[in-house]
Amino acid sequence: MTSPVTLDRPSLAEPPASPPPSPTSGSWFSLDLLLRVAVTLAIGVAYFAYRAPLIAWMQRVYYDLTGLSRQAPMGVWIVAAIFLTWMWIWRKTLAKDKRFHAPLLVSAVLFIGDAGYGILENHFSPTLSLLTGGLITQYSPTLVSICTTVLTEAIIGRFWFGRWPHLASAYVSGISAGILIKSPELWPFILCGMISITSKYVLRIGERHIWNPTNFGVTMMLFLAPSTVASLSVQAGNEVWSVLVIWILGGMILWNLGRLHQPVAFVAAFVPLSIFRAWITGNPIMAELAPITSPMFQLYMFFMITDPKTTTKSKWSQTVVVVLVAVVETFYRLAFRDQHSLYHALFTVGPITNLIEIGYFAYLAKRQAATPAAATA
Repeated sequence: MTSPVTLDRPSLAEPPASPPPSPTSGSWFSLDLLLRVAVTLAIGVAYFAYRAPLIAWMQRVYYDLTGLSRQAPMGVWIVAAIFLTWMWIWRKTLAKDKRFHAPLLVSAVLFIGDAGYGILENHFSPTLSLLTGGLITQYSPTLVSICTTVLTEAIIGRFWFGRWPHLASAYVSGISAGILIKSPELWPFILCGMISITSKYVLRIGERHIWNPTNFGVTMMLFLAPSTVASLSVQAGNEVWSVLVIWILGGMILWNLGRLHQPVAFVAAFVPLSIFRAWITGNPIMAELAPITSPMFQLYMFFMITDPKTTTKSKWSQTVVVVLVAVVETFYRLAFRDQHSLYHALFTVGPITNLIEIGYFAYLAKRQAATPAAATA
C-alpha cells in the first residue's frame, strides 16, 4: 500500500517530484513492446505465407546433403525454431507472468500438430468470398473458437467479478476446443467454446472449478450432437519428432510450474495399460500405444489433467488422480468400447476427486474452528 498524501510542504533538501510519465513510457506501452509485437507477427505471417516453398527447399537441401529420399519432418523443426525464437523475444514477459506459459505451449501444440499431422481445417464460406470479391474464400473454425472463448470470458468475467479477467485461460480453451472438435458446421465450435467458459463460472465451489472447462465442453458436444460433431482422436501418427518437440517445450514450462509429474505419471500408467489392453483384445501393442503420439493426447496431458483450478492440491494426490484417469479410461474402452473414453474418464474422475478434497478441507476447517471453542469452554 502507498502512504497517504500529506499537506506538508516538502523541504528544500528533498529532490523534486518526478514528472508524470509520458504516454510512450507507460507500463503497458513502449517502443520495445511495439517492436516485439511487430517481430512476432512478422515471423508468424512469414511462416504461413512461405512455409510450403521453404519446406520444399529444405527437403531438397536435406536430400543433397544426406542422399536420403525419405521425407524429413522439416515443418515440425521450422515451427520448433519459431517458438524458440518467440520464447526468446518474450522471455522477460514469460518470466514475470507465468500465466502466459500455457498459451505459449498450446500454441506450440497447435502449430506443431498442424505441421506434423495437418490438424487445422478451413471451412469454405460463400458469404466471405462475396464480401471480399473472391480474395478470401475460407476461414478457420479454430480462430472462431478462440474469438468465442475470449469474448465470452471477457463478458462473463466482467459481469461476475466486476473487473476484466485475464484472458490467457480463455485463449487456451479456445485453441483446445478448436483443435479437439471436428465438424463441417461452424455452430459446434461456437457452442463448445461458450459451454466451456460458462462452466468455469457456474460449476464451481469457491475458486475451484469442478470440471475442466474444455473437457466439459467437448464431452457435452459429443453427447448432444454426435451426428454432427466428432473428436480429433482418430488423427494420430507414428512420427516421434512432433511429440519430441512438444515434450521438450512442454517439459520446460511444466517443470517451471511444478506440474511435470502429472503428464509423466499419466504416461507411466498408460503404457502398461496399453500392453494390458493389447493382451486382452489381441490387438497389436503398437496400435494401442499409437494414440499417445497424437496432438489430442498432448493437449490432454499438458492442459486438461494439469489445470490448476480443476486438480487437487498436493503432488501425491495429483499423481494418484492421473493414474486413476488412465485406469478408468482403460476400463471404459474395454467394457463399453468407448471411442471417447479419454474425455469420459476425466469427466468422471476429475469431479469426484475434486469434491472429495473440497469436502475434506471443509471438514478440517470446521474441526480446527471447533477446537479453540472447546478449549475456551
